[in-house]
Amino acid sequence: MPQRGEHIVVVGGTRGLGLIIARAGAELGARVTITGRDAATAEAAAKSLGPDAVGRGCELTNWESIRDLYVDMPDIDHLILAALDRDGNTIADFRPQDSAQTSLMKNVGYATAVHHAIPHFTARASVVLFSGMSMWRPVPGSTTISMANAGVIGLMRSLAVEIAPVRVNAITPGVVAGTAAVDDVDEDRRRMFEALRQRTPGKRLPVPADIVAATFALTDNPGINGENLTIDAGLRLV
Repeated sequence: MPQRGEHIVVVGGTRGLGLIIARAGAELGARVTITGRDAATAEAAAKSLGPDAVGRGCELTNWESIRDLYVDMPDIDHLILAALDRDGNTIADFRPQDSAQTSLMKNVGYATAVHHAIPHFTARASVVLFSGMSMWRPVPGSTTISMANAGVIGLMRSLAVEIAPVRVNAITPGVVAGTAAVDDVDEDRRRMFEALRQRTPGKRLPVPADIVAATFALTDNPGINGENLTIDAGLRLV
């Protein structure tokens, strides 16, 4: 778990799993910086985390915005890249511009965020990149995000070599119960998620606390480097 006083930067930390991870770090006494596309939204979310949290605007398809994120940035102990873009794009009705925007954010944006963070990393720094199960289990509409998530793993492996001794790992969440993406859905999707739960060996889906614990395992353990940790309750096995 993060140590009191450590500085965690969560890119894409204003909602979803990014915000949950940031909140867990703040509750453990870490200093937390969260980013969102809109600075005001990021600042408001940071206020909910406590006095040691800071919110900053950062648009991952705007290179100047990424560079500006690190102006006057304190040293970084852990950089967590959790930003996502849900582009519902099928190959039958392919929209190249939408696809390019999502891939630019998830791949080039992630890489650029790490590039500008390098001067700020401490001696024990780590990076965690968020991928997704769609790279292995595509669904209708996941054409772009399947490509982008697979690209995150390639980026992670490259960075683990290029920016050593900074450790770089990835986390691939499965279907996470207790999130709006799973709980606040129509009946058809609710039935689909229940069917997935029944397929898992333990008849359970991961919950946000599982993703938090896995993320902090990657930030904490100096023996883990260049790995993709899948948190899907074994769904990929069946």
